[in-house]
Amino acid sequence: MNKIISKSPVYVNEHFVVAPCLSCPIPGYLILSPKIPSLSLSGLDCNTLTSLGPTLAAAIRAIEVVIQPERVYCALFAEQTRSVHFHLFPRSAWVLSQHASAHPADLEISGPRLLDWARRTFHPPNPSHYIETVEAIFREVDQNV
Repeated sequence: MNKIISKSPVYVNEHFVVAPCLSCPIPGYLILSPKIPSLSLSGLDCNTLTSLGPTLAAAIRAIEVVIQPERVYCALFAEQTRSVHFHLFPRSAWVLSQHASAHPADLEISGPRLLDWARRTFHPPNPSHYIETVEAIFREVDQNV
């Protein structure tokens, strides 16, 4: 029983909620969280853990199909929000060019630094196409779970 909630673009399945990152409106930047919060990945029940891989893969595949980034970062930090949640961040050519303009001395790509920079740089309001893009991603997730 998967569903997309259209008024607020969120994808929900039996164990997880996938939502856009509200604080950093880069199209395709999603947060995947278990429905039952846990302070550690090891604290999730077996059914949730079994669903984790397919849900992550479907969300990443949907980002790849709709956004077509060069890479999708998947990170678990749980610092600001202590409960386990995954950042799915599309590293696109556009994001890299914006970062390169802001940091011309950085010659190597560092995923953690790029993600941190993006989170500090991009803030709402969302681009005009943002909701449509997120809804397209969630339709794609629904087809792949």
